[in-house]
Amino acid sequence: MPKITAPTVVEHRIHQRRALLDAAEAIIGDEGVAGVTPRSVGERAGLSRSSFYEYFPSRDDLLAAIAVQAFDEWVAELETATAAVPAGADRLHAYVEATMRMTADGKHSLATGLRDADLSPKSRDTIMAMHDILLAPLRTLLEEMQIPDAATTAMLVQGMINSGVQLVGHGVPAQEVTTAINEMLESGIRA
Repeated sequence: MPKITAPTVVEHRIHQRRALLDAAEAIIGDEGVAGVTPRSVGERAGLSRSSFYEYFPSRDDLLAAIAVQAFDEWVAELETATAAVPAGADRLHAYVEATMRMTADGKHSLATGLRDADLSPKSRDTIMAMHDILLAPLRTLLEEMQIPDAATTAMLVQGMINSGVQLVGHGVPAQEVTTAINEMLESGIRA
């Protein structure tokens, strides 16, 4: 019987699963998504390859779990950045600024790697559903601003934000991109 390294079996399993997720993230950072295999993840986590399959049925399931976790953390950070800002244009500006800052801090690089991964349709659907979840806070911000057809506008604004993420990812300073997007939003959606 394997040695339990936590006070309870549940805590042990949580720790082991976390170790596999951390190992996979480290491999993605070092080698890219292609370097993630059950063997490489197990070795990096200090677990056997067979232990990998106790937690994740496949490599794709592991990658989808990483994506879900990354999205959850991204949304939580956006909510924190905008919560203290008054509703309206200031909150929208804070949303854009937080997104560009998090991108500059490297928090979007994991998502970029996963986006380009060769995944099963099920795992790709899971990741795409997370993208849809990211639109909800933006749509809410626009509804608070009483923007007509907030759902469509959220999609269009997200397109601008996605372009900003690419610019920051290619070395354009986050504050410069933030300023440009916020100026366009201020003049464009309020015109």
